[in-house]
Amino acid sequence: MKNNYLILKLCFLFLINSSLFAQNDYTVSPIPHQTYTFNAIPISSLDDIYSPTIDIGFTFNFFGIDYDQLVVSTNGFIDFRSNLAGTVCPWTLNQSIPSTNFPVKNSILGCYHDLYNQNQVGSITYALTGIAPYRKFIVSFYNQPHFQCATTESSFQMIIYETFNYVDVQIINREVCSIQLGIKVTQ
Repeated sequence: MKNNYLILKLCFLFLINSSLFAQNDYTVSPIPHQTYTFNAIPISSLDDIYSPTIDIGFTFNFFGIDYDQLVVSTNGFIDFRSNLAGTVCPWTLNQSIPSTNFPVKNSILGCYHDLYNQNQVGSITYALTGIAPYRKFIVSFYNQPHFQCATTESSFQMIIYETFNYVDVQIINREVCSIQLGIKVTQ
């Protein structure tokens, strides 16, 4: 019993000391990352649509389920529900996440927002690179304009890794659209 009391007392002292010196100011700064360039297959950048079903080229385990296909939303995310191919994808985000009512499920939300490439200035592409069993499937959004802000563009990549089942989201450039659906957005 004496040892348990001593351990509890030491834990209590540690908690008090760590709370006194807890960090309360944070900064976010970019870190170096590899932006992939490749001969890629283009995906239609029509507004608010899921791509046709795309074969990944390997089996990817996402939260305990194996997938070998996916669809890409023109609004900046990968979805593993291949039955959505060619259908309209949601573009509004008006509730908290996580939420059971959130319409996007089973997805990697790379840089999810309402993109609208009406002038076809940017591109959405994908490619499979590397050698098995360490390949990467890369989806690249390059200079994609935002809805109601045609000159505001974002570029980012989503990478999924064979064998390791890692996900990387690399935001190359994410500009802020000051007007979204008539609402003023502040930074």
